[in-house]
Amino acid sequence: MTSTRTKLVLASGAALLLVVVAGVAYAFGLPPFEKKGTVRASAVCKTLGSPADAAAALNRLLPAEPSYSFDDALTDFRTDASDDTYETSCFVNGGGRQLMSVTAEMAEYENSDSWVEEAVGQLVSRSDLTPFTAGDKAVASGSAAAVYVPCASKGAPRYLSVVVDLKERGGAKGAESRRELITLARSAAAFAHHKAK
Repeated sequence: MTSTRTKLVLASGAALLLVVVAGVAYAFGLPPFEKKGTVRASAVCKTLGSPADAAAALNRLLPAEPSYSFDDALTDFRTDASDDTYETSCFVNGGGRQLMSVTAEMAEYENSDSWVEEAVGQLVSRSDLTPFTAGDKAVASGSAAAVYVPCASKGAPRYLSVVVDLKERGGAKGAESRRELITLARSAAAFAHHKAK
């Protein structure tokens, strides 16, 4: 009888401890109870283009964090056809870390392969990059996407280099991640091309 009572007390104590640990994990948003925030279209950087498309892509791409913040920098807008500068950036943060960066800048490379090597090759291995249709050249992997867009200007031919760099992956993996990054790159490139006149 005593050993049955001891077993019952031990089992009850273990169950109570499990409930307390689960309650603490839930309260602090620890695994498996992480609280994932939602990116709203009204919060995303203007430089990402379509807010609805950008928010949808980001919600699928970003890792689970309770909230996200956006730093949109419109550093240098092109004012007319003779101006040879344009630069914008968008940084997506969550959990005290930078999760993604999206940059657009007017650039001049010897050729599109040089652009891939310098602008994208430093982020991801060239063997992981596959082309997609956009601009003069566009490449993507599961963690980066970039578009090289012609930008008419006086003097030397110039291009807009738009690069999306996913520093931390979330739910979307492989082909789905690549597809969402392409959506962001195309949208950011369209915005940059319009704003750079």
